[in-house]
Amino acid sequence: MKKVSLLTTIIFVLGFITCLSCGYLLSTAIISSSLFQYTSVINFEQQTVYAISVANSYQPESLLSQQNSLQSKNGAGYIYQMDQTYHLIASIYENINDAELVKNNLKTSGIDCEIKTISLQSKQIEGNFSSDEKSVLTTCAKSKFDIFKKLYDVSISLDTGLIDEKQAKLECNSIYSTNISNKANFDTYFSSQINNTSLKELNNDLERTNTMLFELITESFDNNQQTLSSLIKETYCKILLE
Repeated sequence: MKKVSLLTTIIFVLGFITCLSCGYLLSTAIISSSLFQYTSVINFEQQTVYAISVANSYQPESLLSQQNSLQSKNGAGYIYQMDQTYHLIASIYENINDAELVKNNLKTSGIDCEIKTISLQSKQIEGNFSSDEKSVLTTCAKSKFDIFKKLYDVSISLDTGLIDEKQAKLECNSIYSTNISNKANFDTYFSSQINNTSLKELNNDLERTNTMLFELITESFDNNQQTLSSLIKETYCKILLE
């Protein structure tokens, strides 16, 4: 039986180590490839909200006097068109139970109203995105609904006396700052890809939202009867529905 030479043994060991190293490098390359790190489509499901309509008309101008009165009583006074009819919206709610409770309270007070169910547009963003890019996109795409919920909480806290107007304004400033940061993060990652239709739409949404929030924190009232609570409600109506 022939003995294996020392040279042969060394060559064999070196070859084995080389194979292990190549295998490790190959597996690392596969794991870090776009197949594992990237996604081609980001879907955002359709959401539904419930608006309290206190008046409606085929002509928006006929709602203006009622709008002023509603805004003086902390209602949004937002005029929204649905199926050729314009509705004067007092507020919007995330769930039907809250909307039903408000509707019943208003009717008890002698105010006729109805609940309008509004389906918000779903979103789909296509492209090759890293995990960091996906995280930024997800935050930005959800920001409109998140801002609605935050502003809703501020308005409720203000209406119920949990916070005063000064604290409400500070909360609105914080919400505005967060959206400014979201827009800056979006620009950092996607300013060179703005020709992508989905990204362009999202960019426009972020810019419109910033404009509306700026009008809120600078107290751009519709009229001298409008309250801060009304302006907050009107702002989240605009952000959700425009």
